Amino acid sequence: MLFRVALRTRSFLTRRLPVYRCASTTPSTTHIGSDVQTRKDDDMLETIDIEDLPRAQKRFAKQFEKVNEERVKEIFAKNYKNHIALAVLSCLVVGIYYYTIYAVKQETFLEEIDEEMAAEHPKTHGHLHVAEK
Repeated sequence: MLFRVALRTRSFLTRRLPVYRCASTTPSTTHIGSDVQTRKDDDMLETIDIEDLPRAQKRFAKQFEKVNEERVKEIFAKNYKNHIALAVLSCLVVGIYYYTIYAVKQETFLEEIDEEMAAEHPKTHGHLHVAEK
């Protein structure tokens, strides 16, 4: 017997059993003012206990749970590796930034240019002091 079942698996952290859900046939009620409206909501899924299912579906649920656990572990491992890569790249960027600030001292570089200009053109750049060596 084949039927469409949406399978919701257990949460990785809470260690709950997987839960089968299928489209609910029970009508839902909504209260609007004093009127009570009853409608069938196909989007809502009914919770089904896994122990009440036939043996083949239990086996399928266990197999699906195992595959899902492996997938979640892979996602956590990939997420961890991505965080490590982010930390390494951030350290590299900060290191390059500080090395650039340390290696290229803008003030010293400009002072050397000012001294050269004062030595070459004392009339136009006389206000710049030539460093005595």
